[in-house]
Amino acid sequence: MLLWGGPEKDRDQSKFEQLYLTYRQLMYHVAYGVLRDPQLSEDAVHQAFMRILNHLGKISEVDCPKTKSFVVIIVKNIAINLYNSRKRRAVLSLDEMEGWTGGAAPSPQQSVEDQEGALALAALLERMPEGYRSVLLLKYDNGYSTGEIADMLGLTEENVKKRIQRARKKLEELLQEEVSVP
Repeated sequence: MLLWGGPEKDRDQSKFEQLYLTYRQLMYHVAYGVLRDPQLSEDAVHQAFMRILNHLGKISEVDCPKTKSFVVIIVKNIAINLYNSRKRRAVLSLDEMEGWTGGAAPSPQQSVEDQEGALALAALLERMPEGYRSVLLLKYDNGYSTGEIADMLGLTEENVKKRIQRARKKLEELLQEEVSVP
């Protein structure tokens, strides 16, 4: 148990405990899927929760798709970093992220069009490398700044900016492929 230092932090402690109880098993399975080692997977989950603790104020609801994708991205990136530091070889192929949704629209016709667009975008994102997909989702779906993303993923801000630039270019290329297919 963590020591929080005062009664004003009771809500944060409660939120953190709720996050832990809600996502610890999912995070362990994600980490284990990358690492295939129980001890390293536990280490990845622990490191992820320490990183999440630094950004606890940005989590408004514990049980929502954005929070789920946030914790999955954090633990997956930590697991990949642990894997790379242990093995010094290429990153494993990863399972696709779940839970991405687009925005709602006022009219039924617009809603259908938005849903089709969101599904098409989600399909394109699934075809992207994990490193690109995760920065795009953190930036545009979750609304984090490049500095916050750099801190969460353990990267430099310049590296995050470059990944976002490359990810947008890759997304544009994938979209062009989709449009040009008869």
